[in-house]
Amino acid sequence: SGCAFGVLPRGTFNYFARTHGIPAELDAALRVLLEERAVPVQVGLLNDRVFLVNASLGLYSQSLEDREVWKRQFGRSRAIAIGAVLATILRGHRSLGLTIESQGAPRKVRTPTVFVGNNALQMEQVGLPEAQAIDQGALAGVMLKPVGRWGLLKLLVRGAMGRLAEADQIVNFAFRRLTVRDRRIGARRVKVATDGEVLWMRLPLHFEVSPHRLMLIRPPGLAEERRQAQANLAEAESGR
Repeated sequence: SGCAFGVLPRGTFNYFARTHGIPAELDAALRVLLEERAVPVQVGLLNDRVFLVNASLGLYSQSLEDREVWKRQFGRSRAIAIGAVLATILRGHRSLGLTIESQGAPRKVRTPTVFVGNNALQMEQVGLPEAQAIDQGALAGVMLKPVGRWGLLKLLVRGAMGRLAEADQIVNFAFRRLTVRDRRIGARRVKVATDGEVLWMRLPLHFEVSPHRLMLIRPPGLAEERRQAQANLAEAESGR
């Protein structure tokens, strides 16, 4: 819209606010809105719908839908969110037959889920290297190879330990534009999730970095701090 965007963090994980240094305490977050200036930050698009943190289809979006049911019954907490994910995995899932295209190279895949991230903090927490690509103006793509329930549970544990990139069942990549088509004959719509909101969208799906920045009111200097922290980490890794 062109309007300045402010955040009062009242969510489950608050990745967007935490990434941009917005305090979780309501009074402190209000002071940021009153005292700081708006700066441009990257957002993603899914079929022209803006997402701030992530967008997905398949198993991940189903887990978010299940999480909302659990939240209405048991309240909002991280423990409830994790419990809903476990329940989704144990209930079983089907793999999607998709054609994905990035940089003009289409390929057929079978995967339980496609996840697209625009939040470096979320990628860092599960141990995926695309965190740096997000800071450099790209989106992070993550897919799973077909895997059973126990395999998914092992991946969940790896993610909790920040070691997801070590798993052979993970396909991760950076991109600026990605097209996803469903190979089912007659498929016109698919259920997706954008920042936790589940809805139906028409196929094909187009993920991309928005050409327009969001004017976010946040504390200054965070981009420079993140770049310096990543440089320090890279230097430490190269010295091992």
